[in-house]
Amino acid sequence: MWVLFTYIFIVILCIFAKLFLPEDIWDWFGVADTSSAIALAILAGWGYYEYVKSEDEIKIIFDVAGKKIDTGLSILRKEFTRSELMGVLGMIQKNQKEKYKLAYMKDKNILKQLHKIQKGKDKEFILKISEDELKQFDISVDD
Repeated sequence: MWVLFTYIFIVILCIFAKLFLPEDIWDWFGVADTSSAIALAILAGWGYYEYVKSEDEIKIIFDVAGKKIDTGLSILRKEFTRSELMGVLGMIQKNQKEKYKLAYMKDKNILKQLHKIQKGKDKEFILKISEDELKQFDISVDD
């Protein structure tokens, strides 16, 4: 929404600049055309930046008693949701017949961390788990 306001602001700014230097009426069309082109170029650049950012790979990291363990898994930012995260974790669980249990998945702070990822503020999703919870997953642990 603020992008639209930026576009309108730039167009209005250029028109007001022209008000203080009045010449011929046809110059108004030139001012509107030029200011629109500049504003649209800025918006196109911003849109491209947002698109590129949505293609970032978000790494999934386990934090076990302060030690970070890379799971080797990642999800694209644009697809990063709680359900997608839970599905990807299900791929590396040892016992495929029953669902893994993580206390952190019930913590309300997980939503705050998910929102940070989705807004582009973080590049890693860190799951705080215990040693017992780690045993549910099939990942190689480098010491």
